[in-house]
Amino acid sequence: MDEGLNKEAPAYTLQNSSEAMLSIQRLDFKTSFLEAVEELRMRRDAETHYEEQISKLLLEKHELEWQKETLQNEKEALNTQHAEAMTVFKKQFQARMFAMEEEKGKYLLAKELKERELEGLRETLKTLQILRELQGLTDQCIIHH
Repeated sequence: MDEGLNKEAPAYTLQNSSEAMLSIQRLDFKTSFLEAVEELRMRRDAETHYEEQISKLLLEKHELEWQKETLQNEKEALNTQHAEAMTVFKKQFQARMFAMEEEKGKYLLAKELKERELEGLRETLKTLQILRELQGLTDQCIIHH
């Protein structure tokens, strides 16, 4: 019987050895498969995270573009208002300058007229003084004759 056991032992060992190899291969496959699944899950999580970040960045980009456009529109409106205000200011300034030039002309004319009048009065005064002196001389001549 010992001989029968000895003959069966190598077959049993061979069968156990094949099963052990299959188990090892199966464990290796399962390990590789689980590692691949875990790697895929991590990649999917990373992709989801990146997609969320991209969405946030795109939203922020659109928001910044909208703000930029709004600010450009406000700037253009302010530039237009400024140009219009400057045009009105220039027109008002020119009107004031014109009015001041007219006023200046009036004052110069009035000054010139007053100077002529004053000169005329001086001439009249001189004439009257000369006449008074002549009258005084005439009166003295009459008194002495």
